[in-house]
Amino acid sequence: MMRARGSAATILWVLLAASASFVCDAQQAPSVEMQTLTYASRDGRDLLLDLYLPQTPIRKPAPVIVFLHGGGWSGGTRTTGPDFKRYFAADGFAIASIEYRLTPAVTFPAPVEDVRTAVRWLKANAVAHAIDPDRICLWGTSAGGHLAAVAALAPKGTFDGTDNLDRSSDVRCVLDAYGPTKFDVMDEQAKQEEAGLQPPVVIVMAGRGGARPGGAPTVPPAMLHNPESSPESRLIGAAIQTAPERVRAASPITYVRSGAPPFLLMHGLADNSVPHGQSVLLYEALVAAGNDATLRLVDGLPHTFFNRTDLDDVAGPFRMDVREHRRGGTESRRVDRAGVFAVARDFFLAHLR
Repeated sequence: MMRARGSAATILWVLLAASASFVCDAQQAPSVEMQTLTYASRDGRDLLLDLYLPQTPIRKPAPVIVFLHGGGWSGGTRTTGPDFKRYFAADGFAIASIEYRLTPAVTFPAPVEDVRTAVRWLKANAVAHAIDPDRICLWGTSAGGHLAAVAALAPKGTFDGTDNLDRSSDVRCVLDAYGPTKFDVMDEQAKQEEAGLQPPVVIVMAGRGGARPGGAPTVPPAMLHNPESSPESRLIGAAIQTAPERVRAASPITYVRSGAPPFLLMHGLADNSVPHGQSVLLYEALVAAGNDATLRLVDGLPHTFFNRTDLDDVAGPFRMDVREHRRGGTESRRVDRAGVFAVARDFFLAHLR
């Protein structure tokens, strides 16, 4: 009995210490300053990024998360996402949310060139902005997830653009959330997934407002990707099934290689815009090449879920089917319950701290 009481006392002490530490950390959360900066100029217009910098008491230089917004490569802005002061500048990360050139004014590979140019600009200007040029990760959602994957995987000298070419475009890690991976099988996958598509547990709209419960569960029809009017067709400048070489060049899976940076792929099982099989394809290709990769398929979440700042607060934690592979090891599988932003935070902490 004495041993049991001692163990309980020890556990209570640990919990109290952890609670005190959490309160202390929350009280010391840094203020965040945002600057809008020009990272390149193309076709007579400046390309901008919003740089969110944590202030003291965070140790500098700060690691950087480069955020790439969604919008079908034709819409969205550098503010199409969650509140970056909460995610994840308050954790001591600098956040660079960039704009990139959009269709139909440009086609592939222009947006990827912009992503790689922004990474090199951050490295070239690291001292001026107290950021760490050796600790940069990409975080992309939807079209931005696609751009993050291509930018991280494509060979050096590919899609680089023209600025700061003395710097590397390499990054430490990639969070690809519901991004397209292989355009020419998207409609086939959508048809296969249609019967099992889950009703959304929340309503998620573009912007930074609040999420709300989904109400009566309905499953809207899946988006088509083969027509000439689809976002993917507009990106490559031709109907998907008529231009296999352009499709291959624009598909992240084309560039999978050994030695890729660690990837976290997250996809909602209520996504009727991009089939979750796209994330499965990229995960399995990364694992086959021997890379670090994690796949999380999230129950009840629709497309664009990372746009909602309060998603975890109002609807989490979420059930997730997890597949994970570490370089040199074997794949593990499990079921987790977690918040999506909590998972993202853990991923960035693991690879940037």
